[in-house]
Amino acid sequence: MRLQVEKPEADEQAREGSGWEVLAYSRPHWREKVNGDLCYTKELGTQVLVVVADVLGHGEGAHRGAVVLAQAMQRATGVLQQTYSVLEEAASQTRGCALFLALLDRKAIEYILVGNIRGWVLTRKGTEVLVGQPGIVGKRMLNPAIRRLELSEPALLLACTDGIKRSFSPVGLPWLWEGAGEEAARRVVERYGIAEDDAGVLVGRRYV
Repeated sequence: MRLQVEKPEADEQAREGSGWEVLAYSRPHWREKVNGDLCYTKELGTQVLVVVADVLGHGEGAHRGAVVLAQAMQRATGVLQQTYSVLEEAASQTRGCALFLALLDRKAIEYILVGNIRGWVLTRKGTEVLVGQPGIVGKRMLNPAIRRLELSEPALLLACTDGIKRSFSPVGLPWLWEGAGEEAARRVVERYGIAEDDAGVLVGRRYV
């Protein structure tokens, strides 16, 4: 599954508006044809809304859940709490999911992270591990913590589902900064993906 995108502007205009380019790659469990890992981005003028969701299980059932979440994203806005509520309602109609939801702009990343999705923000100065909270979105009402990370230089955002081995870390991998974001995401999946699970990786690059 490639990144699902809503872009009212051309790619170059979108990058100039938000300062970010976001790409992703995912693939299903080796025995399945479709997967329940969703990577989605929505351009909102000077901001970009991104989602990485991992619907529980795999196969057709998980995939149907990912489709429900993607459809719900059409109602999403630039307010994280509102968008989380939209996705929580949608997830309640599915098996539930782990979720990374973020709003990116030229100055900061504002995000919610629930469940076993992992995320990092890398700059030339160091690496910030994104902080999450336990839970399954759509299965029990949660009070999502909204966190904010200020940025002042080029940065790399990376988020992955639990189909990527726990041993994976983006620290010390210079090739993540090189070439296209989709190629970097694919390389992580191919090198560190678990064959017996869906695997998805999202890569965002801040250029300003």
